[in-house]
Amino acid sequence: MAEIRIYLLLLALVLLSGCASGGGVKPRYFWPIGGLEPKIEYIKFYEADKDVKPPESPLAQAVLGIEQGKPLFAAPHGVGSRGDGVIAVTDTALKKVKILDLPQGEIRTLKNFEGADYFFPSAMAVAYRPDGGGYVSDTDQGAILRFDPGEKVVQEFGKNAGLNRPNGMVYDPATRQLFVVDTLNHQIAVFNEAGELVRRIGKRGGGEVEFNFPLDIALAPSGELVVLDALNARVQVLKADGTFVRLFGERGTAVGSFKLPKGIAVDGFGHIYVSDGQAMRIVIFDLDGNYLLSVGAHSAVIEGEIHPGGLNLPKGVAADADGKIFVVDSMNRMVHQYQFTSDAYLQQHPIHEGEMVVPE
Repeated sequence: MAEIRIYLLLLALVLLSGCASGGGVKPRYFWPIGGLEPKIEYIKFYEADKDVKPPESPLAQAVLGIEQGKPLFAAPHGVGSRGDGVIAVTDTALKKVKILDLPQGEIRTLKNFEGADYFFPSAMAVAYRPDGGGYVSDTDQGAILRFDPGEKVVQEFGKNAGLNRPNGMVYDPATRQLFVVDTLNHQIAVFNEAGELVRRIGKRGGGEVEFNFPLDIALAPSGELVVLDALNARVQVLKADGTFVRLFGERGTAVGSFKLPKGIAVDGFGHIYVSDGQAMRIVIFDLDGNYLLSVGAHSAVIEGEIHPGGLNLPKGVAADADGKIFVVDSMNRMVHQYQFTSDAYLQQHPIHEGEMVVPE
């Protein structure tokens, strides 16, 4: 046994030295705006537990082989970000909400009072509060489930408010209200912190403050609401009281248009990210509705090969104040992480010669 251990150690050292001598510049993938400078960087994908947990040492990988990992998702749908590298992902097949604690390398699930996994009939979206708690919408129950900062479900509300397939949500710290997209009622339902319905915004139609199967909602740094009006193939921007501000977007295949949008998010720089499920891309606008950039193309995972920016029916999307972007790639059963490359980010992560690759 001692001879075998020594042999394996020597073999590992040889392999490691070979890797070191054969190493080159690691590519980094960017999408430039106007082809002039990098603005969106592809960071990583999360498909298996090994993608979240701290990596094994090179020596352990050489001796034991690279861990395959266990799949994280079966049918991921929505994603919410706490803003500190912790994200929550709904899975309609597993009927759970998985918490990926990226800084700690931990994987958890939302729990019930007894500490067991909470099973949701049909969890759609997640919205965080500043205290680390948040909300999950469940379309089959027609309800909202609130969880505390300890990641336990502590409250259910909305069933008596006439919710009809609630979907995307956002919590507004300024008004201390939760805005819920009430998809089949073609409205935005507004709840206070006690879970009481305080008002509804909009009605079905194609005009201002009118919706046709809205799916998602986000909060801009200005405090304005940004609503994904899905079957009208547009985005509406409203004040928190429901007053109309502007709208933009259209159905089509041209740049800046939508085929079948699924999710929306706004980062701290005022960029609006819309996932277009049928077009297999993320479409990016500024807050005034000016088209900036599209990221992604159709790509199915075959024999484990994953292409940066490749998507297969993207759905939920979340964005943080510092420009982190998370996209649910539903048919590829993973979550992708991107980054808006602000000046502060590039100072911390400078691009060295030979690193920058622009996907075709």
